[in-house]
Amino acid sequence: MLRTRHTTALAALGVAAWGLVASGCSSGNDAVVERPRAPAVSTTTEPAPAPRAAVRVVDGDTLRPVKGANVAGAGRTAVTDSRGLAALPAQRRATVRVRAQSYGPVHERLRLEPSVATTVHLWRPRLQWRMYGVNPARTQVHTGIKLRPPFRVVWRRYLGGLLEFPAVVWHGVAYVNNIHGYLTALSMKNGHTLWRKRIGTLLASSPGLDPDRGVLVTTTMSPGDVKVVSLKTGRVLWRYATGRAEPSPLIRDGIAYFGAANGNVYALDLDRHRMRWVFHGGAKITGSPTMVGKRLYMGDYAGRVIALDARNGRLIWRGSAGTRVYGTIAASGGRLFVPSVFSGLSALASRTGRLLWRIPVGAYLYSSPAVFRGRVYFGTYASRLYCVNARTGRIVWTRPTPGRVSGAVEIVAGVVYAATLESRMAGWSWRTGRLLWRFRAGQYVPVSGNGERLLLHGSRRIWAVESRRQR
Repeated sequence: MLRTRHTTALAALGVAAWGLVASGCSSGNDAVVERPRAPAVSTTTEPAPAPRAAVRVVDGDTLRPVKGANVAGAGRTAVTDSRGLAALPAQRRATVRVRAQSYGPVHERLRLEPSVATTVHLWRPRLQWRMYGVNPARTQVHTGIKLRPPFRVVWRRYLGGLLEFPAVVWHGVAYVNNIHGYLTALSMKNGHTLWRKRIGTLLASSPGLDPDRGVLVTTTMSPGDVKVVSLKTGRVLWRYATGRAEPSPLIRDGIAYFGAANGNVYALDLDRHRMRWVFHGGAKITGSPTMVGKRLYMGDYAGRVIALDARNGRLIWRGSAGTRVYGTIAASGGRLFVPSVFSGLSALASRTGRLLWRIPVGAYLYSSPAVFRGRVYFGTYASRLYCVNARTGRIVWTRPTPGRVSGAVEIVAGVVYAATLESRMAGWSWRTGRLLWRFRAGQYVPVSGNGERLLLHGSRRIWAVESRRQR
């Protein structure tokens, strides 16, 4: 192209010069004859365009392209097209920042090569499963995931020990404890083990997850400490001795909250590696802490329910659930729904601890309740599932379950899931109690997952399933 423009310019200049000679000869003998001059040749050329590198932005759960993502790096900013592609200047290494609506931001150090499209995964926080109970209020309801039965199994994994509590899921990885003290990181894509570490000899909890610090926080029943573990490698970064602890930690603003068998409630500062405060309750705690605003709630084996100021551990009030509280409290609408092993389900006012109503069920109640759209759901050792009006305590419906329910009841996309000690699992309509689905496995807490797949938890195995209707 440069050569063509240069040749054309020379031709034009030559024609003009010879025209000038011709006009001079025709003017007579006195005319000054000028010799044609060779046209000046330009030695300058247009600079070659700087090489470009493609960055492809995709949804981490679905792998679909993300259109309209802002991609900044190598001194330039671009927006992805319908294929999820954006162009940046090529560089051997550059820090690339990617943002898109409804997704968490990503900062990565990338190679920007002209011949290779570099892929960046974005994740929607609302489709992750960051903690046991789904949220700090422990409602056991995931409102972002839309997967419903019927399901198809994508992969399954044997994990070698009892799975009493479900996996937590973050950015395509599921983290799960088994009873023998192993913490395993599994790929949600194919179930492959990314790492597996033994961090204790007896575990019965879900790990707490702090993505901002890149760590998991896991309580142990033996040796009786809390361990802070790297998300990427599973390496134990540091530990703190607490005594035998079973509850799943709750993490907020760099503080991990949990109870222990000695009756203490701990607030562990993850930045300073020390306790911020300790509350001495005096009776065994197995339920995980529940948080609403700046208050922590939990029950103990003395049948008491306590409300603590999360900032300093000060006791705000002490109420009663009747008898021993084993499971985790669910909080919603200014009420606490407390499962008591022998007394049934109680509703207490979250501001004062006053008893509002109580439902004796005539059977052991270990199951942590779920709260959804003004109703409370829980299962019992009498092989029954209950749906109760959250405001009045009136029983809306009950249904038989395929065995004794010990773990939490959970709700995803309007389906109420319960697993049983008889190794069965089922799902019912939240509104009518109509049976929608059965599965020939299960044990304690039934499900967790992300926006693309649910995880079904058996006694020692995990199944990853997708909705057939979405294929």
